[in-house]
Amino acid sequence: MNHWSRFTTLLLLGLGSQQACALQPSAPQQQTSCPPNAVVPAANASQQAFDQYSWQVFINLNWPAKTGQRGVADCSKPLGSPGDTVWQSYKGVNEVFLPQGQDPGPWNSAPMAKVLKLINIAGRKNTATANDNQAVGGWLIDQNGNPTYYQIAANQASYDYIVNNQFYNADVVAKARNINFPNATNEIKSSWRILTAKDDPSRYLHMQAQITTFDAQGVANGTAPATLGLVGLHIINKVEGFPQWIWSTFEQVDNVPPKVKQGNQWVNEPQKGIAYSYFDAKAPADKVNQSPCNWTLHNGHMICTPKPGMSFTTPNPLDRFTPLTDATTKLNSEYQALPQVQASVFKYYQLITTQWSTTPNPGAPMGQTTPELSANVTMESYIQPNSSCTNCHSMATPINSLQKADFSYLFKFAQSPSSPSIKGKE
Repeated sequence: MNHWSRFTTLLLLGLGSQQACALQPSAPQQQTSCPPNAVVPAANASQQAFDQYSWQVFINLNWPAKTGQRGVADCSKPLGSPGDTVWQSYKGVNEVFLPQGQDPGPWNSAPMAKVLKLINIAGRKNTATANDNQAVGGWLIDQNGNPTYYQIAANQASYDYIVNNQFYNADVVAKARNINFPNATNEIKSSWRILTAKDDPSRYLHMQAQITTFDAQGVANGTAPATLGLVGLHIINKVEGFPQWIWSTFEQVDNVPPKVKQGNQWVNEPQKGIAYSYFDAKAPADKVNQSPCNWTLHNGHMICTPKPGMSFTTPNPLDRFTPLTDATTKLNSEYQALPQVQASVFKYYQLITTQWSTTPNPGAPMGQTTPELSANVTMESYIQPNSSCTNCHSMATPINSLQKADFSYLFKFAQSPSSPSIKGKE
């Protein structure tokens, strides 16, 4: 292993684990290390410092991955090179949690084929079993009439903790009394839309994958190949000094238009020539950010039945509830203008916000969640007014257990040795 490979392995295993000491950010600048160094701010640092950390991590994780070495950056290639990024080489939940709770084997095993599926019931927060769709709310159909697909993946620190404790087995993790991921744990949730002839693939990180297809009622009816473009990315890191993790969320810039303030009101300001993926300027206000589902309880599961007039091809128009701050918008422009970013597809991505917890104090023993709200329009589409990554994940538990799962919903994907085999489950 050469110098860069050793360096990137250590950095990516301990992503964001540098001592939390920065109070104020420095100006964004071209990174000379490979991949760029991500400096964790102190808990009492500014929002801008945390947002800069998020951008550093975003560039870090989107560096091209080294062939045959999961989670290791290939420093011989520039940002934006063809092939999987570092985070795309992580293990997806389908590679961690196998049928009958089997041991998933070594970290660096050969990757499985890319298969994405969407399940048309409420997300893991509302059910006893997991689904890699919306956190809550049901499916999301873009303006082309196609569903949004989701993936969840974990880095080696997370994977090793799960495997070493046999937490890939639902029966074992259900009995766990102290789930505590190590520092340097990193989880990724990504959202993808189908790119058609109407779309410009040069504006998306995109990949070829096999997708599950659905009928008008959202019932799976087959599979098909597709070109998918990345529209959302949640990056969560557990690092020293932040037991509630740090939550960074990014979106592709064409999801919905930016907002501007006119008087006391925020209004959308669509850019000329941009066909927004989830925005419809003609949509009535009472139809925007609305779940397509009527929910019924069936055998302990919340089941989605399409509302009258809705189907699995009816677009679900979205609008951003919480506008980006001026400081975050400015920082996005500065990072998008960096030569290495400007030369890549990642100039078409923007940070939405970074959420963290401040230093604990008598009034807030766990620290104060800052900012209070955090929402990605492609993942928390229908709950934006009260969406908080930290608060939602604080309720995470394994299946058939009331024990907290250290802010991770991964264990909802674990299967029992006695459960029937489910091929292609993710």
